Order: sequence, then structure tokens, then C-alpha cells
Amino acid sequence: MMRVLLVDDDVNFRRSLAIGLETSGYQAFEVNGGMEALEFLQINQGTEDSVESIVIDARMPGLDGFWLADQISAKYPAIRAVILSAHDYPIEKRDYKVLTKPVRIPVLIKALDQSDRNS
Repeated sequence: MMRVLLVDDDVNFRRSLAIGLETSGYQAFEVNGGMEALEFLQINQGTEDSVESIVIDARMPGLDGFWLADQISAKYPAIRAVILSAHDYPIEKRDYKVLTKPVRIPVLIKALDQSDRNS
């Protein structure tokens, strides 16, 4: 079972993603923002709650999602990142898969399955 960390300041959107992923066999952890995500990873990587993938909102109060993805990639290079944005970005920006909100769960799952930074 793939474990995914969802980082989004919109609790309702984040919860709906978590429910959709969990219904599809994923284990989803939720945090409200970038600092919480970094704390979660610091505490949980290397435990049974380690995550393989992270889904990050591109724009959150006080923290850019791409910056957060860069920080996570530098410290945890095995974690695959998918960025969600209400704004248009190229499909691939930097090394991350970028999807436009709202995203359908099958599209997100496909991105998670294909989003391998080392490929």
C-alpha cells in the first residue's frame, strides 16, 4: 500500500483527496501546510508511517509549494512529488508532475504511479 502525504491549506479539498485515495487502496496522511509537512517527514520517515509520495498545493499561505517540493527532494530524494495548482503551469515544471485543480482521483493516482524523480 502506497503511503501519501497530502499538503494543502484547504481542509475540505485535502479531505476529499484523502478519502478518494484511501478508497483506492492508498494510505493518506494530511497536513495543513509546508512547515507541518517538513515536521511530519522529520518525525515519520524511517518508521511505519514513512511516505513514498507527497501531493503539494502550489500556493499556500506563507510557503510556495515548489519551494517545499525542492526542500523535500533535497532531503528525501526517494519521495515522489506531485504539485496541484489552480493556475496553469507546464505539465512538467522542474522535476515534478503538475496537475490542475480540481483533480480527479484516477488522474492523481496515475500521476502518483508515474511520478518517479529518478526515471
